[in-house]
Amino acid sequence: MFTTQVLRLQHANWAVLTVLILMLAKYVGASAIKAVMRVLGTIAGALIGIWLVGDYTSTPEIFLPVLFLIVAYATYKSGKYPDSKFSYAYFLLGVTTVAVVTDGVVTPDQVWQIGLDRALEILIGVGSSLLVTALVWPRYAREDFVEAERAALQTVRELFAIQAYFYRTKARVDYEEVHQHLVKQLFALRNLLHAGSSESVIFFARISNYDAFLVSIIDLSNATLDMRRWTEGKAFIVNHMRHEHEALEEALYGEFVILTEPLPQGKKRRSSNLNEVFAAFEAKAREIRDHGILSGMPTGIAIEFGGYFDSLHSVHDNLNGIRSAMEGLPRSRPALPEARPCGDRAQQIDWFWVKAGIKGGLAAVIAVILVESINPPGAAVIPIAAFVLGSLGLRFLSAGGTGDLRAFQNGVIVAAGLVICVVFLLLITPILASYTAMNVALFLILFGFGFLTARVSGVNRWMLVTFYAISVLVGLNPQQPISSQTIIDAFIGILIGVGISAVVSRVVWPVLPQRVLRDRLLALIALSKALLRGEPQQERIRTELATLSVEALHAAQQIRISGCAAVEKAKLLAFIRALQSLVMQIAELVSRRNSLPEITRGTLRPGFDLLEVECGQVLDVFAECFREGVCRREFPNLRGALSGMFRTIAQIRDSGILDDRKFAVPMQVLDLASRYHASASTLEDCIRLLRTLELRSYWGDYAL
Repeated sequence: MFTTQVLRLQHANWAVLTVLILMLAKYVGASAIKAVMRVLGTIAGALIGIWLVGDYTSTPEIFLPVLFLIVAYATYKSGKYPDSKFSYAYFLLGVTTVAVVTDGVVTPDQVWQIGLDRALEILIGVGSSLLVTALVWPRYAREDFVEAERAALQTVRELFAIQAYFYRTKARVDYEEVHQHLVKQLFALRNLLHAGSSESVIFFARISNYDAFLVSIIDLSNATLDMRRWTEGKAFIVNHMRHEHEALEEALYGEFVILTEPLPQGKKRRSSNLNEVFAAFEAKAREIRDHGILSGMPTGIAIEFGGYFDSLHSVHDNLNGIRSAMEGLPRSRPALPEARPCGDRAQQIDWFWVKAGIKGGLAAVIAVILVESINPPGAAVIPIAAFVLGSLGLRFLSAGGTGDLRAFQNGVIVAAGLVICVVFLLLITPILASYTAMNVALFLILFGFGFLTARVSGVNRWMLVTFYAISVLVGLNPQQPISSQTIIDAFIGILIGVGISAVVSRVVWPVLPQRVLRDRLLALIALSKALLRGEPQQERIRTELATLSVEALHAAQQIRISGCAAVEKAKLLAFIRALQSLVMQIAELVSRRNSLPEITRGTLRPGFDLLEVECGQVLDVFAECFREGVCRREFPNLRGALSGMFRTIAQIRDSGILDDRKFAVPMQVLDLASRYHASASTLEDCIRLLRTLELRSYWGDYAL
């Protein structure tokens, strides 16, 4: 505000609006590069707006399509994650273009002055936000990620403690609340990845390191939950190697404690005895095997033993992976660690953001046509509000909202709120005639707004409407006499923009929680099949699977439709968690299936291949269920293939061909058999849960 008054700019509200939007970016990145890119985006947007208005306002058949393409492309590049490295540059390009065009179509002879003014006002907002972000209590995405990952790891530690308590006491422990809390933390980590990579060049430079940690902690949580599956294997281990098992549980929990301790910068995390204790646990299991105890047990118990042993092995390996991943996370002062290799994701087209770009461009064009044809009240704010609110449905969903669901009802609520704002502003406008009073009021309003929204991860529709209301307040310039009609007209402009955005966002490819959930589940199934087939870039597939599972759980929690009551939502969440467990089982299976001993490959491989084929067929039926919203159908039966696998394992054991082999060889067979068994059992759990769902009652386009 001070800078705009010193430079005698006519529209201080544009500088303030820029600050409002950019101050959502909480983190300090490479400030010089960010500033340059934002400046370039602003200047490019101003020049494009001047060019459009100066050359094509008289030929709308060219002017409007070109405006649509520019805004659509800017929206696409501003939202595409993680490929759009400088998203704010594209966002400012779109905002500045729409701003210049909005005023330029009314007074085309002043377009150069408008372009220069808008560019300068936005640049003042950019510079102010960068200055304050860098100097006043700076926050670093790298440090916030370290705190967030430590909190999530503490929750996984709590899950592990619950598992241990359950097996020691046999008391039923409800871990549902803890698991839901973990889901929220993982989704917050995913949002932090998005925000950090957009705002900080340094964060983006090591995005593969952060992806690796997110995959590791999701795998660790799944491995921890998987321990509940192998009750008989656990009982066998407790009966025959109690001391070693208790020592291993204690060492695993101790490693959790070490990894969740605050670590000052420059300090090295203390070591633990986990690997030594696990080696002793393996040695005891080897001793049991050498004494013939394993060969004398029933086949089912042997596979259970292999499954529980492998679950402990997975928790152990994932904890080691977490330690390694944490060492690879950059901090704010030390030199950057080595970047991890990552798959090539930059060449992929994100079709969701293609649709969002089309919606943003369509909303902007409709608003500009309205401004040019009838010059409605508050014309200056209409296209900007329509453009931004009409294209960010997914971000609203990520911020804890419901996307475009009930957009029309929300519009009515916004209208009621704006009426209250108009009445309040009419009462206090005389007081704000003082420059000091205006600044104090602006500071208090923004402080209250920031305090109330500090924990919102992202930006929602209500926050954006508040931005425009504050911008209108500043733009009224109460130091000069203004009429009541001017105040009313300004807020009518916001309301018209909200109305256009509501129609476009709700009618054209609306972002609904149930549709986002369906798309995420379909993508989850497609990538699971790709993982099972052993397609290239397995690391990239696993990273995307980890993110998709978290997004699916979040979208399911945001459904607000009468057909999806609390009981139905609980069943839906249970199904998604079972599907998440299936993804983990498939990933573990794929990583181990090539380790099958040569001596058993000809006997076991056909049965394993049959199970993989049938698993793929079940996944295909799942996809049909999600596309059609119908769950009552026939599913392939896996029991025959499982029974054949059990018989083959029993034949191998009875033949004694593995008796003279090292301990690792029969354990590889049991490990792989337990993974196929776990995958098939988890698929059956998914089938059972899916058949109880009433998808048709809330799967479509409901709840306008």
